[in-house]
Amino acid sequence: MTTKSRLEHYRQGYPRLAAFLNLDPNFTIFRRFDTLHLRVLLEQQDRLCELQQQLEDCDDVETVQLNLSSRRQDDNRTRRNVLQQVAAELKDYDKGVLRFHRMIALPRARKRHRRSVHNWVNGNKPVVRSESASLIAAPSAKDHIALHAEDSDRAGFELFLIAWCSHIHAWRVMLVSHGMAKTSDRNVFILRRNLYGRVIKCLVALSIPIGIIFPVLLLYWFEKSGSRSAISAIFVLMASFAICFMTKVAKYNLLLAVVGYTAVLSAFLSNPGPI
Repeated sequence: MTTKSRLEHYRQGYPRLAAFLNLDPNFTIFRRFDTLHLRVLLEQQDRLCELQQQLEDCDDVETVQLNLSSRRQDDNRTRRNVLQQVAAELKDYDKGVLRFHRMIALPRARKRHRRSVHNWVNGNKPVVRSESASLIAAPSAKDHIALHAEDSDRAGFELFLIAWCSHIHAWRVMLVSHGMAKTSDRNVFILRRNLYGRVIKCLVALSIPIGIIFPVLLLYWFEKSGSRSAISAIFVLMASFAICFMTKVAKYNLLLAVVGYTAVLSAFLSNPGPI
């Protein structure tokens, strides 16, 4: 038994398509088919409405009170059949609702990752066009889901790093990519997760002290209270937007971070500055 370690070791077709989707967790995306799920649920919902109406009509025309007062002695076969159909339909309907609820709870695939899959499928054409419609439509479709959850602490910086890599020369991207170990396709770049994890930690380690020291130096340099207040307001806004867009911080934690940063600047703002 041979070990297929590279993408090209798999036969062209579904074997290679599956191998590509397994190259990186960001490539493992699938359609959720929201409209189809809702269409089926609407059909089941309407069938239940019909059965409910049939059951109510059967109860309204019942002439024997005992049939309504006792389940065991109810000899109305129409009612019994309707209830059996209701039980079967409810079982399927409940399963469908809960299944779709779990589906929509899965994270949505990012547009950048959908475009990557789209470009590879469109360029390599592993399967016939009629069967690759879901993958080719990736950049425009809104119901793609990612099977691998993102690290909430890295998601914002990861997008920044990928965007930076996508706008520089290929030979520089190779420095942060290990795609050549998995495929000979020079258009496939897979970032080294350990490497950009360290880069992210370095960026955080640098940005925090710079974000505090630099405005403090400016506050110490300026004497006018209006200029010092404007500097503090600008850096508070910059810090708020940076935390919001570069990380996936919760609103409550964002508020605490901004309040803490504001308190630090306020302490230096009360300093009269150089004499």
